[in-house]
Amino acid sequence: MTKKGKIAIGIIALLVVAGVGGFLYMRNNAPTMDGDVVYIQKVSDLTRGWFAAERYSGVVEAQKTQIYKRDAERLIEEIYVSVGDEVKVGTPLYKYDVKQAENTIESAYLDIEGINNEIAVLRAAGNTTEIQLAIAEKELEIKQKQADVENLKKEIENSEVLSVTAGTVKSINPDGGYDNNGNELPLIAVTEEGDFRVKGKISEQSIGLLTVGQEVIIRSRVDESKTWAGTINSIEKEPETSQNDMMYYGSSGESASSYPFFITMPSTEGLMLGQHVFIEPDYGQGVVKEGLWLDMSFIDMDENGDPFVWVSKNGKTAKRKVEVGEMDEDLYEVQILDGLSNSDYIAWPDESITEGMKTVEISEDL
Repeated sequence: MTKKGKIAIGIIALLVVAGVGGFLYMRNNAPTMDGDVVYIQKVSDLTRGWFAAERYSGVVEAQKTQIYKRDAERLIEEIYVSVGDEVKVGTPLYKYDVKQAENTIESAYLDIEGINNEIAVLRAAGNTTEIQLAIAEKELEIKQKQADVENLKKEIENSEVLSVTAGTVKSINPDGGYDNNGNELPLIAVTEEGDFRVKGKISEQSIGLLTVGQEVIIRSRVDESKTWAGTINSIEKEPETSQNDMMYYGSSGESASSYPFFITMPSTEGLMLGQHVFIEPDYGQGVVKEGLWLDMSFIDMDENGDPFVWVSKNGKTAKRKVEVGEMDEDLYEVQILDGLSNSDYIAWPDESITEGMKTVEISEDL
């Protein structure tokens, strides 16, 4: 089989599997046929890198602040950091005093020793039912003491509290206290790296479309040519419910459960706190490719399996063979090597089109 034949079969297979033809027809929101008229579009209007990726609403917010609350029953021995310090995951923040735990363990060992002596005395006194019950109670007391010792040992092992996030120490409150709203102040607060993050929302029906670690494109609502790269770093497991939330671009606005997800970005330059944005999974639609790339749904095949497009020639439909190259399976695009230019006008290949039909540019009539 020739290379051209393989490419042609690949295009057909992708169109069948993805249903791209019907999708793009609806996407362009323009009819191909109207009686004996065929509607056409300029190739340059179809190759501007526009891609109908699913969109979700988002808002720019401050980075998450990780708080560390002190155990009210334990004393702080030392705080290792100061406000403004940069910390990494695993950086020691503070340490609890372990002297009290060590003293309690030592006392517990003495208690266990004393209880064992009492058990020895009881066993020497005889083997009555009453004595056996007393011994069982003492043995149970020893087990409880041993359990307390193990818990205290773990407390000593975990006396040093480490940072669970990378960021900047925002505040330290060694003396406790409350904020203006009456909330208890944390011992230490660490704000995650970066100025901003983006919070998005996705419906319960669509939550399976996103994954942690997935790359996304943040797009300005005001100027869609302005974009930022980002990565989903968390998806909440608990939903939020609001009648006013727009779960995705073009949604009906009906009340439904939505799940928050959060995006970090290597650069937030140009973004403002509170700014509303669009969020798109990154399929490569932001990459500018060399050459002419066309939606594969505009490619048809003749009886010999050769690819062609319906062009407008002197105001009439005409078949024109094209030479195709690489395929972008994610964007359902094919590279046109020869036979078509950005200045040509083409029609979506409706099965009713025949050569010589009148063509009308969509922008002229719709």
